[in-house]
Amino acid sequence: MDVWRRAFVSAASSSVRFETVDVFSSHKFGGNQLAVVLDEQRRLSDDDMRRIAIEFGFSETTIVLPPKSEANTAWVRIFSKDGDEMPFAGHPNVGTATVLAWRRSIFGKEVRGTVLLEEKAGLVPLELIEDEAGRPVGATLTAPEPFSLSSPPLPAEAAAALIGLEANDVCAARHPPLAASTGLPFLLVELSSLAALGRSRGVPSAFEALAAGGAATLLPPKVLAYVRLDGSGGGEAARLELRARMHRADGSEDAGTGSANCALAGLLASLDGTPPGLVRARVMQGVEMGRPSELLAEAERKGAGAGAEAVGRVRVGGMCAAVSRGELLGW
Repeated sequence: MDVWRRAFVSAASSSVRFETVDVFSSHKFGGNQLAVVLDEQRRLSDDDMRRIAIEFGFSETTIVLPPKSEANTAWVRIFSKDGDEMPFAGHPNVGTATVLAWRRSIFGKEVRGTVLLEEKAGLVPLELIEDEAGRPVGATLTAPEPFSLSSPPLPAEAAAALIGLEANDVCAARHPPLAASTGLPFLLVELSSLAALGRSRGVPSAFEALAAGGAATLLPPKVLAYVRLDGSGGGEAARLELRARMHRADGSEDAGTGSANCALAGLLASLDGTPPGLVRARVMQGVEMGRPSELLAEAERKGAGAGAEAVGRVRVGGMCAAVSRGELLGW
C-alpha cells in the first residue's frame, strides 16, 4: 500500500489540470463536448497532446499554452479525437474562452471582455457572453479567415449520395452544394425537408467512390446539411431559423460545429439578392444525436452582387455548461 501511495503522490505532484465543458448548450449533457487542458508550465510534448486527445475521445480537445505575444490571451492547439491537429474549429474556441473566463485569469493576466487565442489558422478574437449578473456563460468568435468558396459546385445527386439521400432531397433553388470555409472547409448542402435531414447520414463508401472518380480533389470530408424552418430573408433585422446535421466521411456525426456554421453564415450572406447588413441565423444541431446544440451565427453582407467578395466579418457563438475538472497525473 505504501508503494502505491508513494507512486500516486509522486504523479500528483507533477499534474496538468483540465476542465470539460459542453459547448453550445446552457445545460450539461447537451451540446458538443470539449476537454480543455491547461498546460501552463509547458510540460506536454506533441505526442503527449495527441495521446491525451485520444484518451478523452471527444470530437476535439484543446491544449492551452502561454501566448507567443503578450498582447494575446493564450496559444491554443486543437486536436481531434484521432489525435490529428486542426488549424481552427468553432466549438473548441468558444469552450476554451469560456473556461478561461470562469478561471478569471491565466498566465498572470485577467480574462474579461475580449479573449484573443493564437492558433494555426491565425488569431481568433472572441467576445465573452455574460448573464445579467455579469458572469461569463459563453462566447462569440470571429472567424480567423475571410469567407471563401473552395471548390466548384457538386451535382445534387453526388452530394445527396454522400449523406445517404436522393437528388430530390437536395434543395438547389438558392445555391447548389458548395464547399466553403472561414478557416476549415465544409460541403454545405441545403435539404428540402426535415424528413430528409432526419434520414441523412455519412456514407463512407460514397466519399470513397467520389474520390476514386477524381471529382473530390478539393472536396472536404465533412458535410453540413441544413433545412430552413421559415421563409425569412437577410437584412439587419432578420434572423433565419435553421436545423442542421454535420456528417463526416467516416460515418460519424458532430453535435455542434461552429466552423461549419461560420461557413454557412458566410454562404447565406454571399447569395445574390441578399440585402446589405447582417445575415443572422439561429441553428439547432445535434438534435438527432440527443445532444441538442444552439448556435448563433452571423455574417456581414457588404453590398450588391454575389460571391465571397460580398461577405465581410463572420461570427458564431453560444452558451457553455461546465461538466468536470481534474488533473492529468505524471507530467
